[in-house]
Amino acid sequence: MINFLLTLIGLGIIIPIDTTYLTLNKNFYTPIIDPNEQINWIYAITTWLLIIISIQLLVLSQSNIDSSKVFINGIFLGLAMYGVYNLTSASIYPSKWTNHIIIGDTVWGMGITSVVSLILYQISKSHYYLSV
Repeated sequence: MINFLLTLIGLGIIIPIDTTYLTLNKNFYTPIIDPNEQINWIYAITTWLLIIISIQLLVLSQSNIDSSKVFINGIFLGLAMYGVYNLTSASIYPSKWTNHIIIGDTVWGMGITSVVSLILYQISKSHYYLSV
């Protein structure tokens, strides 16, 4: 089940973390980003929303789960989501999507997904009305 309030909290966590990371590491992504392009915020927010919903459905909704399982499952969810994205992008744009970008962005995805999963788990455990 998806908890609407936990979704909003999740968005409030992931958006500033991810935008800060992307801003600080924009040179890392220079080979794949056209400087003339503007961010489509509707698509960006929809992407973050799908990540938060996936965390709730695939990580937090499991029974008998503890913080270490949440963290590990968040790592694997991030690997699946960011790995599929990066490998698909590399197959379509092989000259732009280098191994450096594939690995770096996938590792970032694993990290942010696991950390956000753990934060949402801790919040939902301390506030019964936020449980999934």
